[in-house]
Amino acid sequence: MVDHALYLGREWNVEHDRRAKVDNAELRYAVLGNGEPVLCIHGTSVADSLITPMKFFPPLLDEYQLISYYRAGYNGSTLDKDSLSIEEGADHVRQLLDHLGIDKAHILAFSFGGVIAFQFLLSYPERAHSAVLLEPYLPREEPAAVQANIDAYVNAMKLFENGDKLGAAFQYMEAVCGPRFLGAVEMTGPLDVWQRVEQCVDTTFQVDFPAVASWGFKMSQADQLVDRKPGMPVLAAMGLDSEAAMPGFRETQRFLMSWLPQAERCGIPFATHGMQSMNPVAVAEAAYTFFKKHPIG
Repeated sequence: MVDHALYLGREWNVEHDRRAKVDNAELRYAVLGNGEPVLCIHGTSVADSLITPMKFFPPLLDEYQLISYYRAGYNGSTLDKDSLSIEEGADHVRQLLDHLGIDKAHILAFSFGGVIAFQFLLSYPERAHSAVLLEPYLPREEPAAVQANIDAYVNAMKLFENGDKLGAAFQYMEAVCGPRFLGAVEMTGPLDVWQRVEQCVDTTFQVDFPAVASWGFKMSQADQLVDRKPGMPVLAAMGLDSEAAMPGFRETQRFLMSWLPQAERCGIPFATHGMQSMNPVAVAEAAYTFFKKHPIG
């Protein structure tokens, strides 16, 4: 819980100074610390909003090897075509683990990155020892949630099509995460976080959004679509204020808890969908405790 200042000095950017070639892309990535590997998969728009806030909880970085990569099209990671499916994104995760020589890892993923992670658990269950899913943005099905998501997308897309790319990103993030999220990102991300976001808005709107829209998975049809449920330990984390900002997160949380009998749950106080930016200590502490409970070795 945030009960003290989030202070590390002037700048706490994580430099992604390594590169890995995967199908149709070259990924920039970083490796921090030693111990059991934890692969981090960021969401849309803010590629630094997962790994960077984790630095506010030193035990996680001191005792685990955190691997963070910029997904294709973000922050200097290339994308050699106009689209990338959810399945292809999950395969990038597999190829990155192959590049690093890692047979099995913990997964820590947020939002759209949680969708990639969820597909990774379905496609390559033998490569994931456990997974912490921070509100994976699975396609909504309840009417109010569907409409809220449509409204957020349409309003942001109007700005994007008029050339106000950063405004479009702000519009969408505020609609999904609430008004407190943007200030939290600014104070828990790199100093130039908004410049980075502005450079990647095309990927968010032209690659990520179409990918999740065309993804074939539906929560209500999960048993028909999936031959074998993932059996590894899964922690489903939800911001306690997420549903107040936008409906749909409780629907996803309920699905994960009902569909995966081994799933555990975690509530993050004082946070909406952008929980790791709004309460990074609580998120990192939850992940740390979960990984300790489910060691690889």
